[in-house]
Amino acid sequence: MDKFEAMQRFVAVAQSGSFTRAAELLDLPKSSISNAVQFLEKKLATRLLHRSTRSVTLTQDGEVYLQQCRSILRELDAVESQFRQADEIRGVLRVDMPSRFASTIVLPHLAEWLERYPQVKIKISSADYQIDPVKEGVDCLIRVGELQDSQLIAKPLCNYQIYNCASPSYLQRYGVPKQLSELAKHYLIDYAPKMGNSAAEFEYLDKGQRQVFEMPSRLAVNGTDAYMAACEAGLGIIQVPAMGAALQLKSGAIQRILPDIEVPSMPVSILYSSRRQLPQRLSLFMEWLQDLMKRLAASSLI
Repeated sequence: MDKFEAMQRFVAVAQSGSFTRAAELLDLPKSSISNAVQFLEKKLATRLLHRSTRSVTLTQDGEVYLQQCRSILRELDAVESQFRQADEIRGVLRVDMPSRFASTIVLPHLAEWLERYPQVKIKISSADYQIDPVKEGVDCLIRVGELQDSQLIAKPLCNYQIYNCASPSYLQRYGVPKQLSELAKHYLIDYAPKMGNSAAEFEYLDKGQRQVFEMPSRLAVNGTDAYMAACEAGLGIIQVPAMGAALQLKSGAIQRILPDIEVPSMPVSILYSSRRQLPQRLSLFMEWLQDLMKRLAASSLI
């Protein structure tokens, strides 16, 4: 067995904490992952993992070996990247992003990336809260909004223009608010990626100063698709990126309200773990995404 491939499989097991999860991440049979670890343990004459029916954890030697493997594999990937041409960029790229960012921005334009780099397979997942990219086995995260403190490196992509929106059925029932003071008689839909952090309030700008308005709320959701669906169903008012609501606004499924009241823009960032050398496919994807956001901004789509 190739030692570098075995090291990659061991790292996947160590990071995910599961042979099954590692096999899924690498698109390999579970037996090949198990064989790779056994190969390394025999080669090194030491046990790297504690195995139980419920979990896989590193031994003390496994902890040391994991750090060495990561360093070696990073250097190997960096060396190989220097000699690859565009048509030789290959491998699996794992990206986590909000579901509406995927459906309204990335997926409609992804064909141009795949045509440019046909040997790269992209796996897109959608967790609308911050995750550990190493533990979850993803290369980078796209996040909308203010970022939490973390060890991740963040690159700005753009700033979303934010609209207040509600459905025609909601406005027919509760009326169209004309000023902020009227919001006390309305319901907001609470977007809370982690339900324990729910806060029924919206932010507005008054002479450049942020003001927080608390509002009644009867519903909290933790996903961007559910957030929009709840608004369309007439369950309350939302604050949503103009780009993410473009189709619904055009069709009349929702309407913009309080257009003269300024709402703080929302930053969009790409995050990745600190590495001296990034895989070339990741660097190229981030460059493409930054260029895409610039093009969309130039065409007034965001």
